[in-house]
Amino acid sequence: MAGGFRALCDDYVTKLGGSVRTMTDIQAMQSTSKGTDQEKKTCLDVALRKAVFSRVDGSDEDVKSYIDLSFQSSRAGYSSPTTPFFVLADVFDCLTLERCANVFCYVEEKSGQFAKEPTGNRNMILRLCNDLIRRCSKSINTHFCGRIQIILAKIFPISERSGLNLQSHFNLENLTEFSSTHDEDVSMETDSKEISFLFYKTLWSIQDYFRNPNQISNDANWKKMEDTVNEICRIFENYKHEGSEQVSKDEAYFAKFLTSERLLTLQILDSNFRRHILVQILTLFQYLTGDIKFKPNKLVLSEPRKFWIRDTTNNIYSILTETPPDGAAFVKHIKSVLKYENKWSRWKNEGCPSLTKSAVDKMKQQQKGVRRTVRPMDFTSEKYDLGNTTLNDLWNICPDNLAACQDSNRNFTPETYKFFEECIEQLEPDSGVEKQYYLTNDTAFVWRSLRLLAQQSIPYFQHIQNTKNLTLTDNLQNIVTIIGKEYKKDNGMECN
Repeated sequence: MAGGFRALCDDYVTKLGGSVRTMTDIQAMQSTSKGTDQEKKTCLDVALRKAVFSRVDGSDEDVKSYIDLSFQSSRAGYSSPTTPFFVLADVFDCLTLERCANVFCYVEEKSGQFAKEPTGNRNMILRLCNDLIRRCSKSINTHFCGRIQIILAKIFPISERSGLNLQSHFNLENLTEFSSTHDEDVSMETDSKEISFLFYKTLWSIQDYFRNPNQISNDANWKKMEDTVNEICRIFENYKHEGSEQVSKDEAYFAKFLTSERLLTLQILDSNFRRHILVQILTLFQYLTGDIKFKPNKLVLSEPRKFWIRDTTNNIYSILTETPPDGAAFVKHIKSVLKYENKWSRWKNEGCPSLTKSAVDKMKQQQKGVRRTVRPMDFTSEKYDLGNTTLNDLWNICPDNLAACQDSNRNFTPETYKFFEECIEQLEPDSGVEKQYYLTNDTAFVWRSLRLLAQQSIPYFQHIQNTKNLTLTDNLQNIVTIIGKEYKKDNGMECN
């Protein structure tokens, strides 16, 4: 049996690596093979994964067609539902990163279908994408990383917790390395003494506060950060970028700027570099002043510090507005981005509630735009017209509403003796009722009894205060006994 299964798998692998290219070929292969349907299905699951190693040597289009063939066979019931996702992961494991970027187009084309897959299959896509991101270089493959992130955003809902930084952790490993000693061979190509090695260290040292803002809670670090930001803003104001040339999109993006001392004078006059540094400072300020759930309690700003951040923020926006090209438009976009970022922070503080509107919310939203026509009431008529037949009938039962409220039929409070009548009988010595079956053992009855006594028989509460050592049940039994005796006495009945 084992030999037959292995032979069938090897036969499937050979055919899938060569002649089998379409679903018609799969159907023919399944119909001519021997064995049960389950055996054929298991063999095809194994063969589809083994044949990957021979098919990846073909062109990118051939690889994508093979992946699509595995999905078609799964939908037709010839293979398991999870097999195509294993095939997809195996394909990307076997390809170079450059080819992965080309074959990834298939995932982008099928993202709508993947979003409807069960959670288990979507988690396999998540693992696949995370493996690809780990293989990518943060400075070279930035475009491919962005494509992967976009696909994950399409496949998973925005409230998916696996993609959220719930506890606001920082990437403390993101260190920015720069020279700590001055290179004598490096000459600053500027006449100003302000652009020196000292400013070079000041400029790049602020990256450490962006990496870990929580260290600013220390007074010494706050003072150092404040001086650094003030110095950067002063230099950027004194050395304004006066160029008006438009920068192409290919040249406008850098994953991370170089920190060479030789580039300092050029970077100061570069509008992209200025924006890069100043927007980082704005992001830091928003974190310091924002309401972040997991921000350390010791990171609370005093009023002078809040005032400094407010003034510095306005100064930074002024510098960005004067920085070409399109400084005013750039500032508008940055303000919009930071505004929405603040909303996302509040959403995380609230525990990431679902962003999907319920049917009730949708109905309320629809009813907001609907204007109701209210008919004026005719106060001269003896009958009320409330716009509803049932309400009209109820409202017109009695022409005088006050009289209806004072009607004796609306008094549903029972008389004291009638309410306690059964309990009084139980407490009689010759009743034969055991104590465990007394009504006074029922907490609901005790609660109703106290409410009734509070409304009609306030003096009995004095008896409870005089016997504080007794339980509430024992107190109520004594009160019920007194009520019974008083009732019999008032009505000329025999008392024991």
